[in-house]
Amino acid sequence: MAEDQADKTESATPKRREEARKSGEVAQSREIQSVVILATALGVAVSFMGVRLVKSFAEVAQAAWGGLATPPASLADYQAWILEAGHVAGIALLPILLLMAVMGTVSQIAQTGPLLSLEAMEWKGSRLDPLSGLKRLVSGDRLFDLVKSLFKVGIVGFLVWYVLHDRIALLTGLSGADIGDALIALGRSARSLAIAILLALGAMAILDLIYQRYSWEKKHRMSKREVRDEMKDREGDPHVRARFRQMQREVSRSRMIGAVADADVVVTNPTHYAVALKYDREQMVAPKVVAKGRNHVAQRIKEEARKNGVPVLENPPLARMLHKATEVGREVPANLFQAVAEVLAYVYRLDPRKGRAWSGAR
Repeated sequence: MAEDQADKTESATPKRREEARKSGEVAQSREIQSVVILATALGVAVSFMGVRLVKSFAEVAQAAWGGLATPPASLADYQAWILEAGHVAGIALLPILLLMAVMGTVSQIAQTGPLLSLEAMEWKGSRLDPLSGLKRLVSGDRLFDLVKSLFKVGIVGFLVWYVLHDRIALLTGLSGADIGDALIALGRSARSLAIAILLALGAMAILDLIYQRYSWEKKHRMSKREVRDEMKDREGDPHVRARFRQMQREVSRSRMIGAVADADVVVTNPTHYAVALKYDREQMVAPKVVAKGRNHVAQRIKEEARKNGVPVLENPPLARMLHKATEVGREVPANLFQAVAEVLAYVYRLDPRKGRAWSGAR
């Protein structure tokens, strides 16, 4: 297993990333969501929504304390009072809870993008396997989660002491103070403590996100063989593709060699180059190269020409220039037309039938 992991040196390919995403495996930090929800709650507490919430609960508390003097006469009265209190508290709490849920969802989408994995929702019997569950419990991720939880408890405890130890005397003296002043003092202390905890947890959430992304990348690394196999699946075996291209070249070359039989002349190097030319004054503006090649292909062109009675003329400079400047199926360039015309004129003098076509073109 260690050797297999050591072989996984390549980053996950786009295909592997998409497969992991479809299965619900994405790099995300739940600490980010917790911090965003906590920040939302803190923002609500100091906004008009927080003031409204306090007033609503104050009304409920006032009604409860008032009910102690004149308790409800029947069970129906108790139920009516509870429903009324729940209605008041619910109206105040519902917008806040919805806002916190929306912000938590937004924080998740910001990390992973829109994601709905049906595969992750499927029931899998392996999840009930106690051995697999034990392996998950002792995995590196679970150890990191344990350390993270202990750190959160420690940092929160430290911040509670750090923020409140200078205010202990003040807070203990609030028992004899006016209720309004006591609430203001408690509110300020709670706000300072919440901000300190939020900043600490925010820093930890950023580190957790970095770790989660690193862990995800490490988990989904691929070996060079896996990358090659994926490329084969996507593009086909490179050996097969190379063989297919070779077959295409051979078919194209065979078709080109076959066109030599209809050529008017083959101009050669004589050993390294061969270019077959054809001219039809009714269909062509200028002579056209119907075949060309070097070395072995040049020899095949010459053999095909001799087999079909096509004249083979040695003109090394012209053969090299035609091979370099003209593609198969293209007309010869204007700067070579005079030299090609002289070669064709010589050939047509040897064959009177072709000579008539040449003189008509001139």
